Amino acid sequence: MAPPSPSPFHHLRTHHHPLSALHFNSSNTLLYSGDQDGWISILDLRVRRVICYWKAHEGGVLGLEEWEGGLISHGRDNVVHFYEPLKRPYTFFSVGASSTSSTKFGSGSNIGTARYQTGPPILRSLPTNALNFCRFSLLPLTRSVISSNSAGKEREALLAVPSLTDSELVDIYHLPSLKRIHAAINYVPNIQAPVRDSVVPESGRSGLIMSLHLRNHPSTSSIALAIGYEEGRVELYRSSLDDLSALHAYDARVSSGPNPWQMIWKGKGHNEAVMGMDVDQQTRYGWSVSADHRLVRYDFGKALEETGKLNDESVMRHMSLKQIGNSCVTVRLDGKVVAVGGWDGKIRLFSAQSCKPLGTLSSHRETVHVVTFANPSSATMPTDKPRARGEEANEIKTEAETETETETEIASTLDLADQDTDEESSDDNDEDDDAGGKGGGGVPRERWFASGGKDTKVALWGLMDFGGGATVDSTGTRQSNSQAC
Repeated sequence: MAPPSPSPFHHLRTHHHPLSALHFNSSNTLLYSGDQDGWISILDLRVRRVICYWKAHEGGVLGLEEWEGGLISHGRDNVVHFYEPLKRPYTFFSVGASSTSSTKFGSGSNIGTARYQTGPPILRSLPTNALNFCRFSLLPLTRSVISSNSAGKEREALLAVPSLTDSELVDIYHLPSLKRIHAAINYVPNIQAPVRDSVVPESGRSGLIMSLHLRNHPSTSSIALAIGYEEGRVELYRSSLDDLSALHAYDARVSSGPNPWQMIWKGKGHNEAVMGMDVDQQTRYGWSVSADHRLVRYDFGKALEETGKLNDESVMRHMSLKQIGNSCVTVRLDGKVVAVGGWDGKIRLFSAQSCKPLGTLSSHRETVHVVTFANPSSATMPTDKPRARGEEANEIKTEAETETETETEIASTLDLADQDTDEESSDDNDEDDDAGGKGGGGVPRERWFASGGKDTKVALWGLMDFGGGATVDSTGTRQSNSQAC
């Protein structure tokens, strides 16, 4: 018989509204979380204590990510904030503390009461369009990509967001300049004459953009952009690094030159809007979920590398989840495991290679809105890819030193994490551990997993190393999942 599903080794109950964003920092020592009322908290994972909690946006938080040691937050108030990096030492506080209590943050600046924090200072902000609930996508660039006219000590990146003027179009910005270099890259002229008083949508229109994913594709030395739409369709675009190096402003609606972004494939995997989507860091596969029961896998690697026109069947693979309604999906950075969050409060794990189920996590009472994996160790990542989402391998290390973790035997089932015996205990009423107030110490942080949902809590899990995506059958025999879906 297969072992029972594990329980979370820790619960974070800082938020009072449904969760909408989660992100591990590159060293897996901090967990950023954002909710649908615009509040963001930062949890120190070494002691599992909140170090900051503040109202960052007037609308819900759409996305969180680290850049150059600082946080990027995207909100429903149509703005992306770029924050200063956190400063040590941290001062912990209890969110449930009295409103008269005060605390210090960072290097000692007073930021007021424990319940109402100001958060890290904002360095700059970028106006965006958040009508469609679509978060930004960040892709770091190497210095060799950008021409000398933008030379500087700061690292550079591309930022994809929905267009300010049309929620069906995509704009590309350059960081750190915040210059819009490409506008409306997926614009398709309407070649058909409009029909007066017609209720039929215009040809080629796919509805609001629901998801954006910028990725490097090493095999073709190009940059790929995957777009998920309200119509249920997914499109894949490609741009060469040479087209990006000049940083010339281009608007597909008015510019006369060729579009630096070429659409190489499109297909419709869902009848409803794409509710969740992710693409692995090698741009081999993309995944999407919707209000239906389907988990759709897209062979983006094939689409990018083959020159001929591909049909939908050669790129898309459908898998039935036997569960109507799924809100989010994420792929572990090493591309081995896929997690799907459902409306029923359960999280289903699958092998990215074979699409076979690996297990189910159950802790949330209502819809799971967001799931995320911790960053795997550099030893398990491809050498030509960043070690962490949004951060390259040659980055400057953060203040926390990466702990030395011992190799564990490859297993294929979920496992309840062994519990710490030396973890600092806490009596804060915003955080709960599993029985005994411990947990997580038996599993390296590289195998941690976080989920957040409508029930306003964040759950932390310890997972076994799935290796190549094997499973264990009812007799306990390790089975290989080598057959592709």
